[in-house]
Amino acid sequence: MSMKAGKPVYIEKPMAASYEDCARINRISQETGIPCFVAYYRRYLPYFQKVRQMVEDGEIGNVINIQIRFAQPPRALDYNSTNLPWRVQPDIAGGGYFYDLAPHQLDLLQDMFGCILEAQGYKSNRGGLYPAEDTISACFKFDSGLPGSGSWCFVAHESAKEDRIEIIGDKGMICFSVFTYDPIALHTERGREEFLPENPPHVQLPLIKAVVEHLQGKAVCTCDGISATPTNWVMDRILDKL
Repeated sequence: MSMKAGKPVYIEKPMAASYEDCARINRISQETGIPCFVAYYRRYLPYFQKVRQMVEDGEIGNVINIQIRFAQPPRALDYNSTNLPWRVQPDIAGGGYFYDLAPHQLDLLQDMFGCILEAQGYKSNRGGLYPAEDTISACFKFDSGLPGSGSWCFVAHESAKEDRIEIIGDKGMICFSVFTYDPIALHTERGREEFLPENPPHVQLPLIKAVVEHLQGKAVCTCDGISATPTNWVMDRILDKL
């Protein structure tokens, strides 16, 4: 409705509850000529730009594998079966917490390494707290042939809590988090080095600035519906929705 009324839109991530819905939004944007932006703000944060810089500078040589590991305990609201959070209601959210948190991880990796063209996964509900999946394993391949894998568990014990992505190269490895902003660890023949770039207090500010400059004709913001859609495709493939 907004784009048909001539108003640019800024959509929370993920862009929609399904890949098909993303395609419909992009079609309306194309038909109306009105831009659609998606809030994958982590692309613009100094923390993740540092990771990109190290990869592009060849700090770990040729990248040969990507691994995502994420685990967290259930939230207090997850135990209230009569009033479950909307994020674990697939008919509203598209999936469970995977559909809420994994988009940030998958978008960052595709922004760094290109689109994922192959993906498959295995989902299960191990906790029985809500109807959505709570444990997922996946493998995927980028358009360059770079392979990757991921595991997510949203009913883990506190001792298993983890937020980690490993970028493995033939000359080293980069380890970083997506939500906890632990120090970025660079492992090379020099040993272990840590970096912790400071993010702005308002984390969406850099992206909002880019959107405003795009609308003013001063720059081009690439965090749009077209670039956001592949993440929904990957998630839908992993959850066997496509």
